Amino acid sequence: MSYLGLARKFRPQNFDEVVGQDHISQTLKNAISEKRIAHAYLFSGPRGCGKTTMARILAKALNCKNGPNTQPCGVCENCMEISKSSSIDVLEIDGASNNGIDEIRALRENVKFASANSNYKIYIVDEAHQITTQAFNALLKTLEEPPAHVVFIMATTEQHKIPVTILSRCQRYRFKLISSSEMASAITNIAQKEGFEIDSDALSVVTAASGGSMRDALSLLDQAMSSNAGKVTGEYIRGLLGLLPRDIIALVAENIAKGDIQAILKTVKEINEQGYNILQFARDLRDRLRQVMIYLINPEVAEISTEDKKLFEIQKNLFTVSRHIRMNNLLSKALEEMRWHDQPRIVLEMYLLKMSEPYYNVGELISRIAELEKNVNKEESFESSGSLQRETKKSDDVVASADLISVWGEIVSEIMKKHPLTAQSLKKAVIKVAGDAFVQLTVGGQFDYEGVMGFQEQIAKLFQKKTGLNVKIKVVIEKTALPKRQEEDIAVKEEKPISSLGYTIEEDLKETAKTVVPKHIEDIAKKFKSVAKKITDNK
Repeated sequence: MSYLGLARKFRPQNFDEVVGQDHISQTLKNAISEKRIAHAYLFSGPRGCGKTTMARILAKALNCKNGPNTQPCGVCENCMEISKSSSIDVLEIDGASNNGIDEIRALRENVKFASANSNYKIYIVDEAHQITTQAFNALLKTLEEPPAHVVFIMATTEQHKIPVTILSRCQRYRFKLISSSEMASAITNIAQKEGFEIDSDALSVVTAASGGSMRDALSLLDQAMSSNAGKVTGEYIRGLLGLLPRDIIALVAENIAKGDIQAILKTVKEINEQGYNILQFARDLRDRLRQVMIYLINPEVAEISTEDKKLFEIQKNLFTVSRHIRMNNLLSKALEEMRWHDQPRIVLEMYLLKMSEPYYNVGELISRIAELEKNVNKEESFESSGSLQRETKKSDDVVASADLISVWGEIVSEIMKKHPLTAQSLKKAVIKVAGDAFVQLTVGGQFDYEGVMGFQEQIAKLFQKKTGLNVKIKVVIEKTALPKRQEEDIAVKEEKPISSLGYTIEEDLKETAKTVVPKHIEDIAKKFKSVAKKITDNK
């Protein structure tokens, strides 16, 4: 008798033995118990997760001599024939080789005939997505309204390639990948039945390499058991798969964290010289860093062996989560480029060096800047509280200075009314305010200096009267011209002369007897309440 592989030898024979698909097994059992059997089923999902196996179990449950029954006996003639794929009432069709319209026409003719010695005539169509569109269209009518004794079970890994018109005529069941824990439990039971021992590290490698496919896991285990007697270890499985030792991968991760580019390039060189696949090295490093990241975030989610936990406890603090994400993206890009590059080693070296560069996350930098700004604001608040009084005092000084300057014109105008001749120097004086109690008046010469000094006391009194400030007046001489704007701003308000005084002018000069006295002389005479007369020459 030829050797039977583990995947075939331990194929589930009833619903309860199917690993990881309890949601489908229970639904089908309920449908059989309630006699709600559909005429067409569609099983979809990834490879090696039990689609064809579930189709055969459903066929046995429907055609068992004791059925339809949720627990097929497995020993009756019909069950045995279905298990051996020799039943004439259960036809397994490969969709890839029977995908033409001619094969579908033949199927349509055969469904008319009743089953030979079973309850149903069942068609199991594997890889149904390979059937052409024309062939599916020819099957539509039969699939929608088949004879009462016919059941279609289609299995596919690519449901999106099945026409919508076919999908709408089937009960659809989506198979999922088998979890690592469920797979590990099943593999351990199979190894015990076969008399082999498999350690936890090897179990982790097998489940990780299978990618959720039970068939792939059992094929790998079958290979390991065939080449190693008695016990399967993690190191042996790694060597069998061409995986690098864990110590090398861990060392590379530490060198990336340290930024030791010399050690990184040396490790890549040794890996290449020892004949390891450089692509596989990149995959192993990516998977390793991913596991460390998951262990960093939530150790309960990480699927690692007990031996790896000690190392992961050390390495989980090597990188932040944001840097883990960046490294994973870089390794994914490296793998994509390495597949099409004539020198994949060069591509990997460049990306490893980039991964070892110092990394600053934008979010962390923003948080740091915000923290620094907060500290600076605190310091400024302390400084501002100490200088608040100084700023207030300065503001008050500015207001007081503005008041003194604004009333200076009024003071000059008021003095000029009373002393129009002697107060002319005030109009030429430039005011400079040095504080709320000190005013400096600057004039251009000694004559103006003496003129302003004569009104010093009067100016101080007027300042106090108009502003309420006790102002000290200081007069200095500077050879500077009076700003034109100040002369214009100081306007002396003059009162009109009282007309009742009746001033007249006597003219005695014969040469100018008919001319009037010049107006400016007349104005001066009026100010002194006098009469301007012309001097008469008696010659």
